[in-house]
Amino acid sequence: MDSQVKAFLANIEEGPAYSKSTQLAYAGDLRVFLAYVVKRFQRTPRIEDLDEEIIADFLKAEIDSGRRKSTLLRRLAALRRFVKFLVSSGAIPTDGISLEAVVTATRLGLNSESSNTACLSSSQVEDLLDVMNISSRPRAQRDRAILMLLLETGLSVGSLTALDLVDIDLEANCLRVRANGGETGWFSMGAAGRYVEKYILGGRQDLIRRPDDPALFISQMNGRVSRQGIWQILHQWGRSARLPFSLSPRLLRNTAAWRMAQAGRPLAEIQVLFGHSNPLSTRALMRRLDAQCPEM
Repeated sequence: MDSQVKAFLANIEEGPAYSKSTQLAYAGDLRVFLAYVVKRFQRTPRIEDLDEEIIADFLKAEIDSGRRKSTLLRRLAALRRFVKFLVSSGAIPTDGISLEAVVTATRLGLNSESSNTACLSSSQVEDLLDVMNISSRPRAQRDRAILMLLLETGLSVGSLTALDLVDIDLEANCLRVRANGGETGWFSMGAAGRYVEKYILGGRQDLIRRPDDPALFISQMNGRVSRQGIWQILHQWGRSARLPFSLSPRLLRNTAAWRMAQAGRPLAEIQVLFGHSNPLSTRALMRRLDAQCPEM
């Protein structure tokens, strides 16, 4: 990702739209972001690391560190310009990152109520399921399966959207997860299994247009649900359930980690499911959640 940042900075330096001070500020903002990604993954950042989740988590960390609102908004502006540059240069697909979702996550994070929300409570999870259960539409079956898989496994949005039918074993109630190193493992779907089975046998059949489509989660527009689509799905259901904050993948991953830890799942298993290359990242996450999440 470092080379793409350099190309972006060279691009804005050549254009007349940005003052020298803005160029320097954007350069500083992106250096801070890259440093965060390095610390998060314990390796050199890659372009595929850039998604809504890592951007939202970065901005949340900046909020927690006490950055001023003006600094946060400038950080966001730099990242938005960088993403637009990547799209225009063909480095990432046009639907790869939802700028709207990033803006929403950041703006909501600027108020104390949402910035202090680390996990969903059991009652909030029940509220979400109650709202989803009212609908008989095929997409509601799909969305319930998505919600429960995120809550039971803590998968990243990228890993979730990459799932194929062959990655699901309904009889064993397991799904296959590909770790950062390329290795694969099978992990329990827990309570999500029955929702995934109901979706595969029912809702997916109504959504799919190509019988040979390998994707597990199908978009209403046909084809695999995108990462942007997952953000929009969660945001819409969060509003329907009248949650006092924006429902995001980060909140669901935090909740999943906390639930798994409370259930006694091994830290090494949580590390693989969360895609952490370094166990220290998983331990740091659990320490933070231990201090912020309520008892289940």
